[in-house]
Amino acid sequence: MNNTSTLPRTSTKPLAAAEKVYPIALDLREETEKSRKLASPIVEKLAEQGLFRMALPKFLGGIEDNPVETLNVYELLSSAEASVAWITWNNHLACTFGRYLNKEDMKKVYGDPMHVYANSTRPEGFAKKVAGGYMVSGRWTLVSGCELADWFVLRCLVTSDENPATLGPGAVLKLVFLPKKQVKIIDTWSVGGLRGTGSHDIEVEETFVPENLAVGFEDDVPLKTPYSRLPIGCINASGNGAMSLGLLRGALDELTQMCLERVTPGKNPDLRDRPAVQAALAKGNTILKSHRAELHRAVDALWKASVNGESFSDELLADIWSASCEAASASRAMITELFAVAGTSSLYTKFRMERIHRDIHGVLQHGIVQPHWMNQAGMAYAGLKPTAAMFGI
Repeated sequence: MNNTSTLPRTSTKPLAAAEKVYPIALDLREETEKSRKLASPIVEKLAEQGLFRMALPKFLGGIEDNPVETLNVYELLSSAEASVAWITWNNHLACTFGRYLNKEDMKKVYGDPMHVYANSTRPEGFAKKVAGGYMVSGRWTLVSGCELADWFVLRCLVTSDENPATLGPGAVLKLVFLPKKQVKIIDTWSVGGLRGTGSHDIEVEETFVPENLAVGFEDDVPLKTPYSRLPIGCINASGNGAMSLGLLRGALDELTQMCLERVTPGKNPDLRDRPAVQAALAKGNTILKSHRAELHRAVDALWKASVNGESFSDELLADIWSASCEAASASRAMITELFAVAGTSSLYTKFRMERIHRDIHGVLQHGIVQPHWMNQAGMAYAGLKPTAAMFGI
């Protein structure tokens, strides 16, 4: 890495751990791309460093500290290989859902420090109410890291004589925890961007899940900590924003390196001598630093409110939703500009710019940073009550 866009150095464990993963993620980019899943040494290093478990309580290896630390991790890993950051981010969400379990069930699901997790919040499965629990079946799409996962957390529509059989008013949804032996992977992930995430479809057929391993967002959280109080939706959005900034950081690093290496004799100006390149580097660095600062500020404010036991105002949450979506969209626009000014070199796979350009468009396809979240944030700023269910959950 060069110094054009380096994160502020801290002594926090998660960032130090990510720094150990960074060179491996960079070295094994092609293996990750070719196999459509993270290379095994990357997975092992992430697990060994505890980066799959950041959302868990401390007794299970979590950080229970300012979530800005997780944003630093996502940004650094994404600057090396977006798929590595994406799987780390997805594990954070899967571990976040563990807050609804009691302590013994948390140990059952999250007790092995080397385990990997996958999840889907899409309610594409069904959980039929039966004695002692649920009979689960269905097919879920876009389940990132499913080939790596030891446990899955999958959202289902609960069906019974009392509940509606379709999504809509009155529908009851549950997240169910399933070990990998109960899940079938269907190879569907033939894509360009984020190819290394291995986001295949999965299928579950008539599998019993006990009542204690089926939870809902409206359930009580047994373990009361500042981290477990953090709203799931906006924290997840902030991670997407941080990954997007990481890709921008990687693009700036790559273009800077290209400028240093591609110095040639002759009359034509070198890449670094072109005014468009110089302007883009200056603009990109300012966008990176300014959006990072606002994203971190907003998340830090939420963390302080949680530590102090304060309620979360809609405007406080809106700051995170807005900063996350804007960080993501600004990064995509700036990466597109960097891709353009780098000229035909951007087309070649030997340069990281080509994959970064693909990956940023993949990252922004996620529902957590779609434009309607800006509308929800704007409602809060306008004195209206945001209507999206996940705005404050």
